[in-house]
Amino acid sequence: MSFGFVSPWWLLLGAGALLPWLRPGQPAVDYSSLAMMPEDRLSVAIDRGLRALTSLALAALAAGIAGPYALEQWEERLGTGAHIVLLMDRSSSMNENFSGRYLGGTAGESKNAVARRLLADFVRRRGDDLFAMVAFSAAPRYVMPLTQDREAVLAAIDSVGDRGHGITNIAPGLAMALDFFNGRPATGARIILLVSDGATRIEEESQDMIRQWFQDSQSRLYWIYLRSTNSAPLDRPPTGASDDASPEYLLHRYFQSLGVPYTAYEATNPRAVEEAIADIGRLANQPLRYLEKVPRKDLSGWCYGCALILLLPLLAAKSLEVHAW
Repeated sequence: MSFGFVSPWWLLLGAGALLPWLRPGQPAVDYSSLAMMPEDRLSVAIDRGLRALTSLALAALAAGIAGPYALEQWEERLGTGAHIVLLMDRSSSMNENFSGRYLGGTAGESKNAVARRLLADFVRRRGDDLFAMVAFSAAPRYVMPLTQDREAVLAAIDSVGDRGHGITNIAPGLAMALDFFNGRPATGARIILLVSDGATRIEEESQDMIRQWFQDSQSRLYWIYLRSTNSAPLDRPPTGASDDASPEYLLHRYFQSLGVPYTAYEATNPRAVEEAIADIGRLANQPLRYLEKVPRKDLSGWCYGCALILLLPLLAAKSLEVHAW
């Protein structure tokens, strides 16, 4: 642990710790013949001890006035949890509710609002996890780096509450989410938590690159598919001649080919979203090592406390002092 002082010049007062050794500790008492007094080694030892206590008390007071503190530092912590990147769809379709109607009139709570509310509850329950956040529509948006600051994560979730716009382009969002794990030690579970109501097809070149990044980072993928009543289930193959007839099905098949643990949850109502997030919470528990920033800590109270403890025996000795024979 490293230390510093707010006002180091006050340490010069520590030179006063030499004063008890430069002058007698008690006033002189007249005696008729010093030669008749026997040698008193106990009294000499007590005198030196009181001088030492006085010196230490003065040094502690000087240190306290100088304002000592422990420097801000990073400390390794061990917990149970995961590194979780929240990948949030912000396309215009997220403004709809689960019946497929846009907000307004009788539309009810949008899929975006449901997801944000339940993700916030999930974050509050996860004590040791580190969270990051990426939002995406046509392009990804960097929202929050990996952190254990719950208030910051909750604010990040709330910040994506504006109306979504544009199309769904998931490949750049996945790439940005995976980049959070680049260069970090592999401790705890690494999870990409995708919250989306659908996606376009990922190009072949991007598929190979993202697959390799998933395998290199040893990340897991959880997809909470916010399915509207008029959308096809993930396990239903396309019925039309075009491969684009069911992009969600194709995306699901691609995720199954990543070579990493992958689980999809089809949520057709807020209750299903809540159950999916609860299930992820049960699965995402592994031993987790992480670094936590410890803020600067004031140590002046310790110095004043030490000075007080050192002064108490001095006060007791003063009360027992003999002023005359």
